[in-house]
Amino acid sequence: MKKSQEIVQLADEILNDITSNRIPLHNILLKSSRLSLLLDIPKNVELFKLWAKYAEQNAFVLERYKIDIDATKNSQYNFERVQIRTTANQVSNYLANYRTESYAFALGIYTKYKFGNLAEGIFERKRSKAEPILQNIFPDINQRLNSIEQNISSNNSEDWKNSVFSCRTLLMEIADILNPAKKVEDKNKYINRLKDFVSTKTQSKTQTKLINTYLEEIKKRIKYTLDITQGGSHKDRKKKEEAEDVILYTYLIIADLVQIYTDKQNQSKVDIAKKETI
Repeated sequence: MKKSQEIVQLADEILNDITSNRIPLHNILLKSSRLSLLLDIPKNVELFKLWAKYAEQNAFVLERYKIDIDATKNSQYNFERVQIRTTANQVSNYLANYRTESYAFALGIYTKYKFGNLAEGIFERKRSKAEPILQNIFPDINQRLNSIEQNISSNNSEDWKNSVFSCRTLLMEIADILNPAKKVEDKNKYINRLKDFVSTKTQSKTQTKLINTYLEEIKKRIKYTLDITQGGSHKDRKKKEEAEDVILYTYLIIADLVQIYTDKQNQSKVDIAKKETI
């Protein structure tokens, strides 16, 4: 199970636990702490653990108060009953707050990652379509794609930069295969070589224009992302989002390039077969 799927499943469990009241609150809070651990939110991990401790203690105290209230029903000391009821209400409010906060937290995470998984599903379809062909070109493609995804999942901005470098390297090597440089000075002009490959291998002007737009966009994004990861003037969140966009465009472009490559390979086989039957 992927980490994102585990996060969605655990958040969904917490929501059902709360709405169905199927397990004690302190257990729900411990689940919320585990969810925070999966999300790498250390403050929440400790907070929910602390709340779980208080919730377990207060649940016992609340039960004790109920017994005490019943025991003082016929008591002449009305003040004692009022004090017990007031304290019990305070404890109930604490528990209600823990329940509400944990529900809001789990709901926010569930919503974010549930919809995020839809986008991830598109990623996976693109990857699964391109991967078999890429394996013929790069035997270690699985390892390389997994490395890109692990780096972008890191909390270290240096790893995000490495994921962008890996995307650029992969595109350069694909360009070397699909349209090798004819001159030494063309070696680093991998985007132009890929655009030339697309232009000569596709009959659809619309498709050519679209892929070339992607290629220009990723060229700008790679440069921009590598620039901002060199210094500390930008927020880390911004750096990561830009790196994620580079990966997105890389996947889209590779899927399209592989499709064009495959179509041409298949067409060549058909042409050869026709010649052999003549």
